[in-house]
Amino acid sequence: MVLTLNTSEKNTNKDPDKNSNKNSNKEALKSGVWYTFSNFLLQGMAFITTPIFARLLTKADYGAYSNYVAWFSIVVIVCTIEFKSSVSRAYYDFKDDFDGYLSSVTWLGTFITAAFYIIVLTFHGFFEKLLGMDLLLINIMFINVLFAPALEILQAKHRIELKYKAFVVISVITTLLSTFLSVLLVVNMKDRLLGRIIGQSAPMLVAYIIAFIVLIKAGKTVFKASYWKYAVAFSLPIVPHLLSNTILGSSDKIMITNMVGKEATASYSLAYSCGMIIAVLFTSMNQAWVPWLYDRLYKEEYGLVNRISKLYMIVFVIMVEGSILLAPELMLILGGKGYSESAYIVAPIMLGYGFKFAYTLYVNLEQFEKKTFFISVGTITSALVNIILNLILIPIFGYRAAAYTTMIGFILLFIMHMIFSTYILKLKNAYSNSFIILMLIVMTACGLLSSLLYQNTIARYIVIGLLAVAGLILLYRLYVKYRSAGKKI
Repeated sequence: MVLTLNTSEKNTNKDPDKNSNKNSNKEALKSGVWYTFSNFLLQGMAFITTPIFARLLTKADYGAYSNYVAWFSIVVIVCTIEFKSSVSRAYYDFKDDFDGYLSSVTWLGTFITAAFYIIVLTFHGFFEKLLGMDLLLINIMFINVLFAPALEILQAKHRIELKYKAFVVISVITTLLSTFLSVLLVVNMKDRLLGRIIGQSAPMLVAYIIAFIVLIKAGKTVFKASYWKYAVAFSLPIVPHLLSNTILGSSDKIMITNMVGKEATASYSLAYSCGMIIAVLFTSMNQAWVPWLYDRLYKEEYGLVNRISKLYMIVFVIMVEGSILLAPELMLILGGKGYSESAYIVAPIMLGYGFKFAYTLYVNLEQFEKKTFFISVGTITSALVNIILNLILIPIFGYRAAAYTTMIGFILLFIMHMIFSTYILKLKNAYSNSFIILMLIVMTACGLLSSLLYQNTIARYIVIGLLAVAGLILLYRLYVKYRSAGKKI
């Protein structure tokens, strides 16, 4: 597909390519804004509905649902081999038959999932024990995964073609329908866990099937060896990184379910939901940071990057600390008094996001230098360490240990990426490692000590107020420096 501009015969522009680039950039900017809006809406809906389902479901059911979601995220990656990641590049390599490529790859994902599904059904007893769910829930999960790649591939197509409106509409409609139906079924069904899962899965399954039909009807290609070979060669190397990253975030819930129980998983999952606040802030800030950073790196303005990154780091650390201090209120809002004890593991969870923010600073450098192999190495290593520590510490200290093992995993990732970027890529001038390490030490010490203020509300609110004032001042300074630096382009 070739995108063209509507120009009249009277157009006197002497440089049509420049005009085309301006329009393309405008569309790209517009699509970026809408994607950010869509992500905020989706994450916001998840955060808003958490208190509803935490109260409608028992702790055991809430934990079982968290276990289902954790396994679903892993199964999708394993079965679909992340073929959607190849779409952006295939758009340029198969322009003459892009729809045919998408159709063929969609079928491939479905065939692979079907093969896994047959194996699971044949040995369902083993997999019921492994996954910690009965056959009915396993069937619901795999029926969704059979068609799930279609929607992801279609949305990847929309992104590369800058059809952001279609992407946003699909995302918003499916999210709203899933939320509404989930609440309706949970309230009216005797088996509330089943109602939660069906309510979430049914609208998504409809969207998956519609996307599947759209793709295969447009492409009309089932099998083409060159397409399948291209998709596998491109996507397979990415799977270890994505799978390890998912395991790093999901293995805790799965292991707590198997080693402690579903109620403990519920308490842990609700505390982890508090991390969505920092996760959304982190994603949004990074989306604004990366384009500016890459332009500065391209011009080798390392001193400017170094100075502004210090303010950037301080602002995020203050946000993390403020979120930790608000843990009692967040847990009360999300789950009620029944989950109040979970407030004490919010600190390590939030601190984990702080270290994730720090190591992503270095990951951005690695991606700029096109040295992405180490990203997978680091993530795999961190995931393995996390699993080993969980096996050792959860039986001794209970589900709370999982929050600390995840934080340790992110600390390890930070150390590995800092060493790789600084001493292998030789980008020593981009950031001040000593300053970042100092800020992380301060963040960790203050974050872990903050739980001592949970019983003294007045003192805690005074500290929160001071942090808010300091954060706003620094945020304004960061904005001014960021803007003035941008004018120097």
